[in-house]
Amino acid sequence: MTERRTKHRAGTVDLGLRGEKVKLGDHIAYFWENNTQFEEAVGFLLVGIRKGDHAVVFGHDDANKKVVDLLRRKGLDTDHLQTSERLTVITGGPSGDRMLGHIGETFQGAVERGSGCIRLLGNIGWSKPGWPDDLDILAFESKVTGAAKQFPCVVMCMYDVASLSGSIMVHGAYETHPLTFCGNVLRENPFYVGVDEYLERLKTV
Repeated sequence: MTERRTKHRAGTVDLGLRGEKVKLGDHIAYFWENNTQFEEAVGFLLVGIRKGDHAVVFGHDDANKKVVDLLRRKGLDTDHLQTSERLTVITGGPSGDRMLGHIGETFQGAVERGSGCIRLLGNIGWSKPGWPDDLDILAFESKVTGAAKQFPCVVMCMYDVASLSGSIMVHGAYETHPLTFCGNVLRENPFYVGVDEYLERLKTV
C-alpha cells in the first residue's frame, strides 16, 4: 500500500447523505423503499463527483440507467464524465469473481489516473439474466469488504426492501456489510460476519 493511499485513509469522507462521514475502504448497505430514498442515495455519487472523485455505477441495466438519469437531472454532463474517465458504468457478469475483477481493474485505473477517492454505488441484479446465481453473488458481496480496503474507495450497495426476499436481506445485506444506512442513520452493523466465516457458512447452504 502506498503512502498516498494511507494518507487518504486516515481522513474521513463526506457520504453525501444526512451529513454522515465514513472512511475510505468502507462497505455500506443502504436500505431503500421508495423513489425518494433511491434518489437520495444518488447524492453519494453527486457530492463525490463535485469534489473530483471517481464515480462508479455498478448494477443491473435498469438501475444503472436510473442512477445515470438522476445524475443528469442534477445537472451533470454524464457523457463527458464518462469520456473523461471520471464516471464508469459497470453491469453484471457471469461470475462473482469476474465482477470483482472488473471492479478492481476499474478502481486500479482510477488510482493510476490520480484519483484520491473512488465511490461505487451498487444495485445488484439478484435473479437477473446474465448475473450469477444467488450463492455466487453472496460470496461476491462478502469479498467486497476486503477488496475495498485495498483502494481509496467507499462502496455503497443499495437494497430494495420492498422486492428482495428476507433471505437476501439477511445474508446479502446484513451479514456482508460492516456498516448499514437505514432509517436515515448510518450505523455499525452488529450482524456483519467476517469473510472467512461467511464463505464457510455458504458451503453448507
